[in-house]
Amino acid sequence: MKPNEVAYFDLTAASAFTGGGLSVRTLRRLIATGRLPAFRPGGPGGKLLIRRRDLESLIEGSPAHLDLDRLVAEAVAEMRGKP
Repeated sequence: MKPNEVAYFDLTAASAFTGGGLSVRTLRRLIATGRLPAFRPGGPGGKLLIRRRDLESLIEGSPAHLDLDRLVAEAVAEMRGKP
């Protein structure tokens, strides 16, 4: 990582880093299902932060595995009101 690169992103910045390919809602879903690590440095109620390298791994399809078909199916089911 270069000295001027950001090491952590909040959800809005993480979405922007993906070029809008992953919305804030999708990022929250990935965090909730354990597919994307995140933490709250201020404890409960604090801002969720994602490490840059975890986000890059997700985008590259590395250890933070992203199954787009499953993610889309979950989103469609949620919009239709099905759990």
